[in-house]
Amino acid sequence: MQKSIAICYPLLLLKSTANKKSFTELGKIIKKSGDSVRRLLSPAEKGFCALENIAIDMFKHKKELFVSIDDTLIKKFYSQFIEGTDMFFDTKTNRMIMSYKCLIVAISDTKYTIPLRCSFLPSKNMMKNAAEFKDSIVKQIISEVEKLFPDKRLIFTADGAFATKKLLSWSTENKINAEMRMHSNRVVLYKGNLVKISEIKDLIPKGRHMARTIQATWYGLSVEITAERRIDKHGEESIVYLVATYKATPAKHVAAYKRRWPLEKTIRTTKQYLGLQECFSTSLDTQLKHVASVLLAYALAQLERKRQKFDTPEDAIKWLRQQDFDFLKERFERLDQIFGDAYA
Repeated sequence: MQKSIAICYPLLLLKSTANKKSFTELGKIIKKSGDSVRRLLSPAEKGFCALENIAIDMFKHKKELFVSIDDTLIKKFYSQFIEGTDMFFDTKTNRMIMSYKCLIVAISDTKYTIPLRCSFLPSKNMMKNAAEFKDSIVKQIISEVEKLFPDKRLIFTADGAFATKKLLSWSTENKINAEMRMHSNRVVLYKGNLVKISEIKDLIPKGRHMARTIQATWYGLSVEITAERRIDKHGEESIVYLVATYKATPAKHVAAYKRRWPLEKTIRTTKQYLGLQECFSTSLDTQLKHVASVLLAYALAQLERKRQKFDTPEDAIKWLRQQDFDFLKERFERLDQIFGDAYA
C-alpha cells in the first residue's frame, strides 16, 4: 500500500491538464477530496531516495556525468500566510516578488536528465548568513552525489552565483571537478600581476578560435579561466568567462558549462507542465513535499521517454496524460528494481 500512496501524487501531476494543480483539481482525477490528495504526499526524503535509484539505474553504463546546480524562484503572489516565503529579486521582471527560492540539483548524461535534490534557501532577511548557508547546502549535496556515483567522472556546473571563494576552494581541496560562470570584473593573479580577467589580452579568443583558456590564481587558488566568444542571431559578439578547478581544452570547458542547459529546461518544464509553482498549502513542509513530488514526476516522464524513445520529456508527458490513471499506477509500480526501498 505504501508504494501505491507514494507514486500516486506524482502520477496525478503527470495526468492533470488543469491550469492550477491544486489538491482539489488533482482529486477530480481519482474522484477524491483535496484533503485525500494532500495525504498522498510522501516525505521529501522518500522522493529523493527514489530519484537517486532512478538515476543510478539509468546511468549505470555511463562513465562521465554532469551534475548541474541552480536556483529558481517559486512564485507565491498571494502568500502572506504561506510559511517560509519572502521577497526575492526576480531577474526576469527586475523586481522583488513574494516567493520561495528553491535550489535544484540534477544529473545528466546530456540526453536524459534526472533531478536529485531540492532545498528551499532563506533570504537575507530570514538569515543573516544566508550565503554561507547556501554554500553549506551545495557542499553537502555535492558530497552526497559523489558517494552515489563513486565509479563515474562527475563534472559539477553552476552559474556565477555559485562561483564563490569558499565553494571553489572547497572543490579544489576535495578534487571536485567544477565548471562555473565567472564575472568579468574578478581580479586574478596572472603572470605576476593582479588584473581583471576582462583585461587579460592573452585570454581573448583570436581568429577563428571561439574560446581560450589560461591558468591563473584567484585568492590563492590555481584555477583555469576560459573566455568564450559568443555570437548571437544578430551577429553581435560577446565574451563569457568561466572558471574551472580542473584542466581541459577550451572547447571542453565550454561544452561542460553548456551542460547546465538540461537543468534549465527541467525547471521550465516542471513549471509549465507539472505544477512546480502550484501548491497552495500554507505549510512549508507540504510545499517541499510537493516540489520533491514534481521532480519525481519529471523523472518518471524521463523513464517513459527512454522506454518509448520520445524526443523530449514533454512528448512523454503528453502521452502519459492520455493514459488511464490505474494503467499508469500499475505501469510504474512495476519498477521495484529501480525504486528499491525508496517507499519502504
